[in-house]
Amino acid sequence: MFWKPFEPESQLVSSERIVIGNIPCLRYRPKDSSGLLPTVIYYHGWHSSKEYQRFKGTVLAVYGYQVIIPDAIYHGERNPIDYDKPDAFEKYFWDVIIQNTEESQSLIENIIDKYEADSSRIAVMGNSMGGFSASGVFVKNSNIKCMVNTNGSCAWVKAEEIFRETDNLPPISEERIRKLSTYDPMYNTGKLKIRPILMLHGDSDSSIPIDGQREFFKEISPLYSESPEKLVLVEVPRMDHYISTGMLEEAIEWLKKYL
Repeated sequence: MFWKPFEPESQLVSSERIVIGNIPCLRYRPKDSSGLLPTVIYYHGWHSSKEYQRFKGTVLAVYGYQVIIPDAIYHGERNPIDYDKPDAFEKYFWDVIIQNTEESQSLIENIIDKYEADSSRIAVMGNSMGGFSASGVFVKNSNIKCMVNTNGSCAWVKAEEIFRETDNLPPISEERIRKLSTYDPMYNTGKLKIRPILMLHGDSDSSIPIDGQREFFKEISPLYSESPEKLVLVEVPRMDHYISTGMLEEAIEWLKKYL
């Protein structure tokens, strides 16, 4: 039977569909809450949508957070493509990530102005492609307090090199490097400003190999030498491209500590 996303019922969490600018989103918050709330912006992965993140939105909201889950372009309500076409990933993957990044500033401004987000307590989180997006959004918006990246990458150029090597494609072009390096955290270390970064990744991930996160962690660690606890890479043994309950628990602990 084909699995369909569902809306978990909760006596503790309220949910609604909203549109921010032209971006359809799901909004979760503790039921009967009032006033400004710490807010998590959650980005979904490739071939997914906001609806498939409902459970995560509900869980995070139970812990006291407002959660905003936007649809990425070419996903959900935003003109989804045929993901099974052989060239779909290569053609659209980075365009989606860059679009998420570039539209994030307006998204955040609207969340603060219209949806009761505490401007001093905003976090970004994402899985897989959403993890790439989260890292770009983190670089672009210095007012984001912390980030959680699951099964994604904070090293965009390195990840593209890995993708091309795996798929036996030509080496990455200088033009592509210039495009990705605009928001690639590895090329924008000064914009990290020692803000807390948690990376959770399976060490056997066959879709987004962990090598990129390892390289990022090694390269960036000296910048966090005075606060090493704010830069953490958790490698989950024998885990492929999935999110475990333990990973979600660690993400919540990170938010409780830094958001």
